[in-house]
Amino acid sequence: MNNIDAYMKTAVEWINAATELLKTAWAQPNAPEMLGGALLAFLILVAIRKFRKFRRPIKLFDNRAGVVEVSHKALDELVQSVCYSLGALNRPDVKIYTHRGRLCMNVSLKLESGQKLTDATSEVQSALTSAFREHLGVEKLGRIDVRVTGFKGLIYKPTTKFLPPAPDYRDDDVILSDDNTLFNTGEDPKKDSQDK
Repeated sequence: MNNIDAYMKTAVEWINAATELLKTAWAQPNAPEMLGGALLAFLILVAIRKFRKFRRPIKLFDNRAGVVEVSHKALDELVQSVCYSLGALNRPDVKIYTHRGRLCMNVSLKLESGQKLTDATSEVQSALTSAFREHLGVEKLGRIDVRVTGFKGLIYKPTTKFLPPAPDYRDDDVILSDDNTLFNTGEDPKKDSQDK
């Protein structure tokens, strides 16, 4: 119990000392600008490190001759060609990363309507697994997560037309005749034709 009290007392002292240091630093002239500049520089360094890590090729394996690495662009193109061959309707969004020494990927794509989701996604996963093993020799594959972002096309084609069929009029039916005019302008069309 005494050890816990000693640790708590030490932690409180450290927190108080850090608070006093921050108060003293903030009271200095131009402190907000300097702290803002330091924070901005830290964020820029983190962004540069993330960008370099993203642009760095992925190490696939070692052999007797040396290290084999593949760029993210090459892996992205391989995933896209596999997805297009399986009927993807848009350019798949691919995120490739390594986790515990295994190559993992997230693939987002649109599928054609009418495909069964479980069959389509398992087909994409198995095709990507075989493509990476056959073309790149990658044996340490991790998760292949497939996210469907939408469907294109009609699921069911309509069996009946939306509009009813047009009625079939015969030649001897008279739809509009001189006797059945809807609008009467006050002039007699028979009389006009006789005058001429």
